[in-house]
Amino acid sequence: MDVELVSLSQLDDSDLKRLATLHHSMMHTLLSDLGLPIVLRYYQIACSDSSVIGICAINSSREIIGWAMGSPHPDRINSSLLKPLPWFAVQMFRVIFTRPQALLQLVSSVFSSSSETEMDSDGIELTYIGVAPNQREKGLGKKLLNAFIESSSSNGYRSVVLSVETDNSAAIALYEKSGFKIARTYSEGRYQRHRMELILE
Repeated sequence: MDVELVSLSQLDDSDLKRLATLHHSMMHTLLSDLGLPIVLRYYQIACSDSSVIGICAINSSREIIGWAMGSPHPDRINSSLLKPLPWFAVQMFRVIFTRPQALLQLVSSVFSSSSETEMDSDGIELTYIGVAPNQREKGLGKKLLNAFIESSSSNGYRSVVLSVETDNSAAIALYEKSGFKIARTYSEGRYQRHRMELILE
């Protein structure tokens, strides 16, 4: 498999749109439920944040086929989605009429998970990792995860944490093979999640 791993910061605007479209089409997350414009804005913010570690897999046709991204301050990226406020208000207005359950989930998530997702000051959270459906079972997820862990370690982080739905057995197996341990299980709105942690040497 001819794949190049590049930093999120190396992507241009068209690349970011492709990444956002891939995320939106395959990740059944609250971010996706809020709509493609919100997903794109999320990655634009992440791309401009120097503390973010983002790694994208690009094939020989220059398509983005996978990615891993994390931050020591994921709440900072989420709160930046509110700016500019008029733009965000328009997006939420659309959600109210097209996907009202997503707005309810957003409100529920804000109030239910803050204490469960706290981490040490020397840790980084792997917020998203994904592989395009036609590229799965080729070892790309493991390659991206290893690259993220190595980059986290070289940037001085002492741990990597993540949250994963309890029914996502394939992802849990991948994380456990890489040394992650389940620290606790919690509810976030309608989701049941494991909080997992890897201590870096």
